[in-house]
Amino acid sequence: MTAAKEKYHHGDLRAALLEAALAVISEIGPQGLSIREVARRAGVSHAAPYRHFADRDELILAVVEQGFDLMQQTMQAQKAAAPGDPLNQFAASGLAYVNFALQHPAYYRVMFSGDLLSSTGHLSLQHTSREALQEMVANIAECQRLGVVRSGDPVMQALAILSTIHGFVSLVNDNRIGHLLGNPYSLENVRDAVLVSIFEGLGPPPSQAPP
Repeated sequence: MTAAKEKYHHGDLRAALLEAALAVISEIGPQGLSIREVARRAGVSHAAPYRHFADRDELILAVVEQGFDLMQQTMQAQKAAAPGDPLNQFAASGLAYVNFALQHPAYYRVMFSGDLLSSTGHLSLQHTSREALQEMVANIAECQRLGVVRSGDPVMQALAILSTIHGFVSLVNDNRIGHLLGNPYSLENVRDAVLVSIFEGLGPPPSQAPP
């Protein structure tokens, strides 16, 4: 019995459907997801998913929202566990973001699907994405105020960080970097090098460095 079917037999149909949907996304991407296939994997009738989701898009959106919730929880936990310096906390949340993306590629793929983000039918998803960006912008602005991050437009700096991280994650999750690695290099080495480049690049130039 699959985990999704087990959840259903314990009375949690919605959780079973979300787990089955995530499995489909992991294998064939969000474009290949159908209500019928999700129902089959969850071990329920084809009509059962409609008790919780009006259609396929609503089911995908629920998976995306679950992914953002999990990512935010992970980032907040890492940030809270980091030393009190705002830049250290920002770096800790950045590491958590990358690790989430690498450990949960199916969530990450659907969370940042261009088709979903550009659709006017998914305004709540666009709002959630903007909230994540705004939190990063606020972190950068606070670090700038304390003099530990160079001055500049925090929105552009946040977008540059996201672009760099997303590029790295896409290379890994699409299996386009693994063949380049070998002793003594590892995926963790590359991940750390990417993050060091980002956060050293954010640091103030000598003329702005705090005394």
